[in-house]
Amino acid sequence: MKWLLWSLLTVSLSGVLLFYVWGRVDVVRLGYELDALLKKKAALTQEHDRLQAQLSQMTAPERIALEASDKLGMRPPGERQVVLVPSRPENGTPSDGSEPPLRLARQMGD
Repeated sequence: MKWLLWSLLTVSLSGVLLFYVWGRVDVVRLGYELDALLKKKAALTQEHDRLQAQLSQMTAPERIALEASDKLGMRPPGERQVVLVPSRPENGTPSDGSEPPLRLARQMGD
């Protein structure tokens, strides 16, 4: 009877110890996984900030104007190339003058 009691106690203690060690190993594994995810998040945040800065730089009006003039040969329209067109509301009735006329540029022959 004593032998059975000691065996039961040993098996129970081994089970509790095994459960404790398994839990600790799982906590360490999750800690490593969390650390890797935090590093990945920091890298992605840095990449996001870099891309946001690049987007701001690429969409700056000054840069677009420079690209248009240098690479595409575009220039602002001349005074005679701008045509003022009175704007009309969707219903087709004439404007009451509160809206400025539309400015359209027309292509002039070279």
